[in-house]
Amino acid sequence: MKKIILLGSIALATLVFVGCGGNESVETINIEKESIEHLLEEYEDCQSSAESAMDCKDFTAKAISKYYGVEDLMVEGKYIDYNEIYEYISSSSAWRNMGDVDEQSVLDEAQKLANEGVPVIAINTDDENSFTVLIVAGEQASSSKWGVKVPVCAAFFPKNGPEPFINKTLNYAWGDADGIEIWVRN
Repeated sequence: MKKIILLGSIALATLVFVGCGGNESVETINIEKESIEHLLEEYEDCQSSAESAMDCKDFTAKAISKYYGVEDLMVEGKYIDYNEIYEYISSSSAWRNMGDVDEQSVLDEAQKLANEGVPVIAINTDDENSFTVLIVAGEQASSSKWGVKVPVCAAFFPKNGPEPFINKTLNYAWGDADGIEIWVRN
């Protein structure tokens, strides 16, 4: 009887494993999550010891991976620079575009997923560097500027850019909603 149950369990597990696969496999490696507060401290340390504006350009990719506890946004073992994130995710089967920030349902789903620990980011595709912010756990707030309820985010701007921030609403990162897309990791 135990052999039948064991063999049945193995067969079912094999069926589920094989049956759930798509045409492409996306490898997910989970790493220990870090708090957004710790990441801000780490970024400030990086900035204070930076010798040039080119230092710390990979921190947004690193922060996305560490905050959500996934190993991603890397090429040849190194985190990509902030201005390479859009190109990377738009060609990756691991990420999908949820839509634009002028759609309340997209913003609601983005905050819900971030609160569940799913990697969600916002990217300004109108910006030449396609600047990216993390959607972080929190509670949406109304934006009179955008006319919608917006998610909470964190931003790690380049050395000569605005001050980095955490736990501010998405409209704090950009003056208007034009060109901003929400992306989620599958």
